[in-house]
Amino acid sequence: MRDQVFYPLIGLVVVAMITSALWLGWQKPQCGPFGGADGPEDYSLIILSGEDLCRMEAYLGYDLELEDEVLTIRAEQDANLPDAQRNAHFRLGPDLETVYAGHKLRISLTVKPTDGAGAEAFEFNYSAGKAGDSGWIRFDLKPEWDTYTAEVDVPRKLLENNVALDYISVRPVVPEKTRGIELREIRFRRLGQW
Repeated sequence: MRDQVFYPLIGLVVVAMITSALWLGWQKPQCGPFGGADGPEDYSLIILSGEDLCRMEAYLGYDLELEDEVLTIRAEQDANLPDAQRNAHFRLGPDLETVYAGHKLRISLTVKPTDGAGAEAFEFNYSAGKAGDSGWIRFDLKPEWDTYTAEVDVPRKLLENNVALDYISVRPVVPEKTRGIELREIRFRRLGQW
């Protein structure tokens, strides 16, 4: 192949590869801590759903799968640990940590058991790191989709400008073997100071 054809062809291939990588990056949801940038300015209602559920992080003994905007969470029998961050969890962004500190939150989770080896119950915990947490709140599951709601008091931070990592952990209750749940949505409604 002559140089006059080879180098322009290589340049075209490189441009196509860069363009396709950028396109895939634009289409992929940004995973990591979630914040309230897309919600109302007063942070009164923040919804975590759809492709944003990719933000959940797995810990040892957990298996996560996001398909059709539903997150499947499977846990082994010995995977459930006391610390919120050592379970399957979402990290909250600094903006949510700041506006939620010292407030009462109504947290609603839309959940159902998986079809195979489905859990009979699930738990969630809102943790503000060293400042404290809500403790594990348990719900018995119905066989179909349902929304489970609890109110929690988010601890105040101990010092001004003390940013801890806030988490919300969601886990199936696993009495034996492996159990799973499907999560479709989490709603955070800020109710006011406690």
